[in-house]
Amino acid sequence: MNKTIKTELGVIEKVTIESMKFLYLEVPNYIENQKNAWPKFEDHFPSLTGRKMYGLDYGESKIYRVCSLVLENDEGKNFGLKQFKFEGGTYMRLRLKFDPPELFEKIGSAYDFLISEYEESIEWSLPMIEHYKAKNILDIMIPVKNKVY
Repeated sequence: MNKTIKTELGVIEKVTIESMKFLYLEVPNYIENQKNAWPKFEDHFPSLTGRKMYGLDYGESKIYRVCSLVLENDEGKNFGLKQFKFEGGTYMRLRLKFDPPELFEKIGSAYDFLISEYEESIEWSLPMIEHYKAKNILDIMIPVKNKVY
């Protein structure tokens, strides 16, 4: 069993992210672009019910992908979006549990904290991930080399 670390922001745990297929919209990686991209992305779907939403931050290439898992009931529809397969990897996950807008205000601090704690172990070839679990739960994940604790 992985050990967990409790912090003021939330609980940190090492997790393995499996391969996933995403529908996505790609924007230049700046906070304002990210904020503007979400409503545009969500408008592509007839309903958000059952959608699992992710943000993938490809830091060095300055790209941010607003994503949703491809669902079985999508029946091959892309809803006017591009599709790609994410291969997965090993991540350190910090689970934030706050009500909006405080939840969104904690994102930068969560990334800063994880990067400072695991800087020597970050796998920079993989994206950092935001997984929007619920209205008040957000997982911030940074990719790490497998040997981290």
